[in-house]
Order: sequence, then structure tokens, then C-alpha cells
Amino acid sequence: MKLNQKIGFTLTTAVLAVSMLSATAGAAGAASGNKQAPLPANTAEKVIVTNPTIITKLNSTSVAPLVVEAEKRYFYAMGGGKGGSESFELNGRQYRYLSDDIGTRAKLMDYLKQSYTEQAAAFFVDKYFITHEGRLAQLDADTGNILEFGKATAKMLSMTPTQRVYKLCVPYPEHRQGPEYITVKFEKVGDYWRVATAPHAIF
Repeated sequence: MKLNQKIGFTLTTAVLAVSMLSATAGAAGAASGNKQAPLPANTAEKVIVTNPTIITKLNSTSVAPLVVEAEKRYFYAMGGGKGGSESFELNGRQYRYLSDDIGTRAKLMDYLKQSYTEQAAAFFVDKYFITHEGRLAQLDADTGNILEFGKATAKMLSMTPTQRVYKLCVPYPEHRQGPEYITVKFEKVGDYWRVATAPHAIF
């Protein structure tokens, strides 16, 4: 074979080899580009909560709406309900009746159990309310809490299919001071999740 032919053959072989390598690399790159980047292991699926009393899936994104609903029901009860109820004195202490919608133990329990387990609700009711002349009453005093539970973040501490424990990080308005850390238990009652910690231990 002549020298020119040898050189031409060698160059042709080299070009073909480079082309094959480029095609292989391109195919591998395309395959890699089609793969979806995996989510971080600690990323929770966003649960859209439209009614916090019927949450069927509890994770770090649905804890806050349930706790906010529980907070609302706690303060409604502690405020006597709709307000304007008559008061009375008993053993030297001033009491007030709860409004009619939560004016008996059964009514108040039904109201609270939309957010709490029966045990958590009963512990609260038996501690802060009395029955007087067939009506539910409480000491005539106001209560409040400025923590912003709606902005709380939640970290799971333990879980089973029907029980969860979360540690809440709850800020103060405008971050006036460091957040409060509150551990809250949850339990699945039937199809829905409920707060299993008594409200006065949270709020």
C-alpha cells in the first residue's frame, strides 16, 4: 500500500472512532438529562387542608392547620362560647355560664372532639368547668396566648399508623423573642387525626 493511501486509511479510521465515541457520550448525556432529580429525603408531601376537622393524612404540612383549629376551639371554650352569659357566685368565687351551644358537658365534648381525642378533651373539661344547676360553668376570667401557631413548623419525633408525636417550633409575633418548642401528640380516631394532648398543655 502506498504511503498516501496508508495515511488516508489511518485518518478515516480515527475520524470514525471519534464519531462513535461522541455519539455514545451524547446518548448517555441525553439519558441522564431525562432523569428527574430525586427530592431530598426530608421533603414532606404538601397536604392541602380545606377542613382541619377531617384530616386523613398527617405530616409536617398538615399539623399546623389541625393545631390552629384546636387552638380556636380551646379559646372559644375558655371564653365561655358566644359570651354574654349570666354569672353567679359559688363558695366566694365568681363563675359564668357557658353559652347554650356548649352549655352542657355533652355539647362541649362534642365541640372539642372535632379537634381533640375524647381523653384529651375530657381532661380539659373536667379541670376547668363545673356543672351548676344543670348548666356548664367556669371561673369568670379571661385567658390568651400570643404565639403564632399558624406559622409553626413541625418535626416528627415518633410515629405509628395511628399515633404521631411532633415537636412544634412556634414563633412570637414579629419574632419579639425566640420561638417556643412544644411537643404535641396526635392520634387517629376513625378516619381522622385528632390532637391527643390536652389543650391547656399546649396553649
